[in-house]
Amino acid sequence: MINSFLVIRNFTLFLIVSSVLMSSPLGQDSMSLKIHPAENYPRWLKNDLYYTNQTSGMTFLREEDDGTKEFLLADDIGKIHRLFIQDDTLFSFSELQFSDEVLNCFSDFPKLDFEEIFYDRFTGQVYLTIEGNGENHLLYHGIYRLKFKDDNIYQDSIIALDKLEFQPEEIFYNHLLPNIGYEGFTADENYFYFGLENEQTSEGIFSESTLIRIADKNSLTIVKDISTEKIDISTVCGLYSDKNYSLWGVDRNHRKVFKVIFDEYFNIVDLSFCDIKTVVPKYNHLEYVGSLEAITIVSQKFLFLVDDPWHKFFIPQNEILEKLDEITVDNFNKYIPIIHKFVIE
Repeated sequence: MINSFLVIRNFTLFLIVSSVLMSSPLGQDSMSLKIHPAENYPRWLKNDLYYTNQTSGMTFLREEDDGTKEFLLADDIGKIHRLFIQDDTLFSFSELQFSDEVLNCFSDFPKLDFEEIFYDRFTGQVYLTIEGNGENHLLYHGIYRLKFKDDNIYQDSIIALDKLEFQPEEIFYNHLLPNIGYEGFTADENYFYFGLENEQTSEGIFSESTLIRIADKNSLTIVKDISTEKIDISTVCGLYSDKNYSLWGVDRNHRKVFKVIFDEYFNIVDLSFCDIKTVVPKYNHLEYVGSLEAITIVSQKFLFLVDDPWHKFFIPQNEILEKLDEITVDNFNKYIPIIHKFVIE
């Protein structure tokens, strides 16, 4: 199996899908995408007893009668949490448990590197992307359908995993590297969309472009492979589809949210961006080095982003820390993720 992957770089099957290079002119601000920070945000993704760790995925499930909003969170250390937000600012959590069958499936993974988690409102299914690591990383890259106890996504027990087998396999695995995989995954009524974190250079460093792949939901056939080389998207670290042929995403390295509109052939017909300032909770005049890796939308009105703390740069410089209270400094030192909320205009 591994030998078959070695020919990926040279395969000709890649020609069956188009790489969009934006041959027609397109204004980046043509849709005038406008979002603004919501009151009371950003906030630390914690309460007095619980906080998440390296959160890289977030998906909205439902809003209860009392206004409480329920989400699922995925950490890239192999954990999934349920998050409830009550009265806009009160957070409560529970950790989902894996059955013995699931734990056995994970037993040989070099790292449980969870990235995107996604609830498909059209089918009621929940999906998880896992990034491959180690020498045989291609064996571990994948997009998985999660099976919950009693087929109920509101149960806190995951009893089985079903790995999706996308075709052509050569395209699905092309450009996947150790710790570089699908960090964005979402769907509309008929298609899956998955975004590669980055298309690395031959020297193994980050480039200024990546790939967005689109697959038919029924056949799992990849129907389009889109290069972002000419549309100023460097990384895809989270995706969300609000309606058919419409795609929101977060470009971590450029600190931008983008929105793409496709035609029925998945040519890009509109594109817009919004720069994101990652400011310190309670100190909105002070910024920190953000690493935004999760995106979801609630009621078509509110956009949520979550910061997966990049340990090397997350803690601000001393001249910033000296301006912060002890609790805020402690939160930075513990690498607690930060959740951002924006109002969509």
